[in-house]
Parts: sequence; C-alpha cells; structure tokens
Amino acid sequence: MSDLTEVDATHLRRAIELAGEALALGDRPFGAVAVARDGSVIAEGVNAVNTTGDVTTHAELVAITVATAAGRAEALRGATVYASGEPCPMCAAAMVWAGVGRIVFAAAAAEFGAILPSGTRFDLTCADLVATSNVVVEVSGPHLGGEGLDVFREAAEAYGERR
Repeated sequence: MSDLTEVDATHLRRAIELAGEALALGDRPFGAVAVARDGSVIAEGVNAVNTTGDVTTHAELVAITVATAAGRAEALRGATVYASGEPCPMCAAAMVWAGVGRIVFAAAAAEFGAILPSGTRFDLTCADLVATSNVVVEVSGPHLGGEGLDVFREAAEAYGERR
C-alpha cells in the first residue's frame, strides 16, 4: 500500500463527496473518480443501483462507462480510480479489464459492512481479486480513517440500520 499524497487525498475526498450525492439521491453511498496519468479527471460516478434498477451501476463502473462513452477509454489505461469504499469484486475486475493502474479507496468493505449490515458482501478483498489477474494493479487503502466512514454512518441513520 502506498502513502497517500495530497493529490490522492483531494480525489479521495471528492469520491466521498460523490458518495454523499448518491445517498441524497436514494442510493447506497458510493462514489468514484477516475484520474488519468496526467492528473486530469477522466470521469466521475455515483452508485445508481436503486435509482436505475441496474445492479451493475456501481460508482466505479459508472465512471468507467462514462469515460468509455466519452471516447476516453484509452485514458483509463494506467489511470487511478479513487473510490469512497473498497471496490467489490465486480468493480475490481472491471478496472483490471479497463487497464486501470491504481485503485485507491477510503473505507474498507469490512469497516463499512459493520456500519451498513444489510446488503450482499464478499469475503474476497479488492486486493485479493486484483492479485489473481496477470497484470499489476496497485491497490491502496483504506485511507482517511473515520472521514471515509462518515458517509456510511449517515447512510445507516437514513436507512435505520444504526448499530
């Protein structure tokens, strides 16, 4: 796991902000920001599963889809995806397929899973899934401590899942 730079922290905080936007729209609190190697933002995404009814519209996949639709798929190669929460196996695999070079997340699945007890979970971590591929993708997280978990606490209150 790499150290978090100020640039990383800025993009990670934006992902958390996007997670709050997803929550305000009635969805689970996940957000993602895809950033090209040159530092430019390629795309952003928010979880839209509840609002679209499409179980594949996780924040990371939305960001990848937006980038691809905008003709920016090549910019994803070697990019960093910042996620408010540890990416699930589906999202981690999609990022590998897209050629993302680095995944940085705020809250670990085990941490936000303890706050939001309902919902499907996997024991396979993002790093474990990525490690099974034949390419090198750096996975870094969890980062930002309690700051990364605040949006999940807000969601627990909103959903009445408080623990």
